[in-house]
Amino acid sequence: METSLEGEGLGFSVAAAATGSLSSISSPKIFSIDSSGHGFCGVSTPGFTPQPLLRKAIAIHLKTAFYDNDEPKRKVSEPNLGRVKRSESLIIRRRKTMKKRTIYSWGAATVIFLVLMIVTPTIPQSQAYHDFADQRTFFGIPNALNVISNFPFLIIGLIGLVLCFYPDDYFRFRRLGWTCFFVGVAAVAFGSSYYHLHPDDARLVWDRLPMTIAFTSIMAIFVIERIDEHKGTYSIVPLLLVGLAVICRFFDDLRPYALVQFVPCIVIPLMAILLPPMYTHSTYWLWAAGFYLLAKVEEAADKPIYSWTHHILSGHSIKHVCAAMVPVFLTLMLAKRSVQTERISLYKTWKISWTRSRGKGTEEESFECTYTNVAVEEARLDQPGDMGLSFRFIDQVLLISQTLLSFPHLLVISACLLIAVFSYHSFKPTHIYLIDFSCYQPPDFLRSPIANFIEHLNLSGIFDRECLDLQQKILERSGIGDDACVPVTVHEIPPHSSLSAAREETHDILFTVVQDLFSKHKIDPKSIDILVSNCSLFCPSPSITSIIINRFGMRSNVKSFSLSGMGCSAGLLSINLVKDLMKIHGGSLALVLSMEAVSPNGYKGKCKSMLIANTIFRMGGAAILLSNRDQDKDKAKYKLQHLIRTHLGSDDESYESVMQEVDEEGLVGVALSKQLVKVASKALKINVVELGPRVLPYSEQLKYIISFIKRKWGKQNEMYTPNFKKAFEHFCIHAGGRAIIEGVEKHLKLGKEDGEASRTTLYRYGNTSSSSLWYEMQYLEAKGRMKKGDRVWQIGFGSGFKANSAVWKCITKIDSRDKNAWSDRIHLYPVCGDASG
Repeated sequence: METSLEGEGLGFSVAAAATGSLSSISSPKIFSIDSSGHGFCGVSTPGFTPQPLLRKAIAIHLKTAFYDNDEPKRKVSEPNLGRVKRSESLIIRRRKTMKKRTIYSWGAATVIFLVLMIVTPTIPQSQAYHDFADQRTFFGIPNALNVISNFPFLIIGLIGLVLCFYPDDYFRFRRLGWTCFFVGVAAVAFGSSYYHLHPDDARLVWDRLPMTIAFTSIMAIFVIERIDEHKGTYSIVPLLLVGLAVICRFFDDLRPYALVQFVPCIVIPLMAILLPPMYTHSTYWLWAAGFYLLAKVEEAADKPIYSWTHHILSGHSIKHVCAAMVPVFLTLMLAKRSVQTERISLYKTWKISWTRSRGKGTEEESFECTYTNVAVEEARLDQPGDMGLSFRFIDQVLLISQTLLSFPHLLVISACLLIAVFSYHSFKPTHIYLIDFSCYQPPDFLRSPIANFIEHLNLSGIFDRECLDLQQKILERSGIGDDACVPVTVHEIPPHSSLSAAREETHDILFTVVQDLFSKHKIDPKSIDILVSNCSLFCPSPSITSIIINRFGMRSNVKSFSLSGMGCSAGLLSINLVKDLMKIHGGSLALVLSMEAVSPNGYKGKCKSMLIANTIFRMGGAAILLSNRDQDKDKAKYKLQHLIRTHLGSDDESYESVMQEVDEEGLVGVALSKQLVKVASKALKINVVELGPRVLPYSEQLKYIISFIKRKWGKQNEMYTPNFKKAFEHFCIHAGGRAIIEGVEKHLKLGKEDGEASRTTLYRYGNTSSSSLWYEMQYLEAKGRMKKGDRVWQIGFGSGFKANSAVWKCITKIDSRDKNAWSDRIHLYPVCGDASG
């Protein structure tokens, strides 16, 4: 809707209105009031005034225009007066509508932000961000070039501040926005330098804080100069507070920071091209945006650029210089620009210039392009042929863009969705692929049938009758079969426990499984980037990882870690360590070794709680090959989806449930508490509470919530146990003993068939500590039950007390005919009464 007021009494020049001279008007002009209730004029006017001053001038002129010059007290005409009253009423109504629309837009933006935070995955701060290519020290300054290259921000920031307070009325309402921007630019020099002296998460806050001030200030400046001065000025402080909250409150989640950083990067260039500017030299905005985009590319290519320049300059150092060019171009723009007499968008300017440069068409026609309460008359040249078709298509795109920009909430929604998609693809977590794993299969001559084991205990002469009876009773109820094996030294009478025996056992197990894995996949040992071993009770020097590095001739810069004292859950802890390391080191190949040495850990005393360990632990180990390289996805068997760790070490009962200690006779052994099953159930419950929301379908989660509410109201005694069979196809429970397996089945309400892999592993191989979970997965593979798309839940328990869960998804077709530790006798299992219950 548009109302035009015409006539000699109402026509006036906008330039005259801006200067306060409204008396002399040589020719009739047109003043239009659009549907938003604001006035605008065509390019035929000789000048332009900012919107608030224009409104004031119009109000003054309208007040005096209804009276004749000769007789000020007499109204000119009733029709003109009626038109003005209707226009004033329309303006008031439109202002109220725009105010409501603004409130609704901010409300919609807030809702969209909250929805995005709920439905999109958390983006944690990657530790790889701190691993810069150039870490050289010059003049005692660590990471010298990354620190020194921030100096241009200080220089240009100070120059910009001087320009802001130049003694004239140049900036008016815009001074506050530009001042905040240049303060942020100058502060980048200090914050970024402080961070690069010693890069870590704590200092990264001070690096991002000034950048956030600059980003939010730029957004406010664009609102001031392209949309509305007063609204833009009022938005400066809220935008700054939002930016500060994002940095300080959501530091561990990059999603809000991605919005703060990338929304201006996308919206500002679009606004600079599509919206009519208030000032000249608008192309400087595009130069600034181009340099910022170049800086982000150089940041991503930090290490390649460092390599291409033969270790002279890194991409991150060059990125600082390119990023400093952004305020340089904006400062040049401020120094050169003047008020735009005709508000024509860059797009329209380019379109006209291109048409003229092609020399096609001379006929001119006028048309209006209105936005932000300003109408502009532009010359449109005749566009014959392909050029005309091209510009008609561009006009359609422009119309759609202006329609979106006319509705702020649509702009906010579009920007949020765009940034959410970009952030997810840019910062999505690294995938960990399990290429393959190998489990140790002892030779048959190391078998230790239950009868032989008891006979050896009797012949050793170490234990009295009470201790022998207890161990025999435990063995018969343990669920361990006659095929379980022990090392050669344990077969000796009496058992031989020494450092050399432990080394021999370790070499036998680990050398075999590593060689099997390397040979099967033709892995060059020098290609291994990360090596992690875990063995709780045997920690030699040199370490187990050093033994492997020496045996297979691995690289000198391989990242090696030897874990000990972490119990039967150490296997999943090793996987978690590799997962964290791969966040920093992309394109890596990792080897994890899990075992427990039986030879040196036999207990020869009379403490009943320590005698249990003598009967349940058996010989075994596993090697697991992991990768985060994209090229390994096609040949990998599984992909790690979740890994949840629970530690109850702060609780004394849990802490003391499994403990290596010295008895009254000075003999060392591992004591297992009677409360072990209870502690394991407690740890598993806490672990499941954290894992459940990540894996259970919404229907099961809803049932659990309803059950929780009913119990709070006293309408239900027991909590609902979710059906985990809807989340997983297979379960691998640590084969620590029959009581542990049955306890987990009861707690999770699983059937006997769900624990078959665990029971069979306990029967065939005994408790092999941390490696038992991998024997269970191989059992499922050998049985042909593991299908592509299946999910398997590994549950491990360990001293401390710890409960760990790992969720793997099968991503390829598993061939049950592949040779593994079960291939020779898989047809014999499960054994009725032992494996299946």
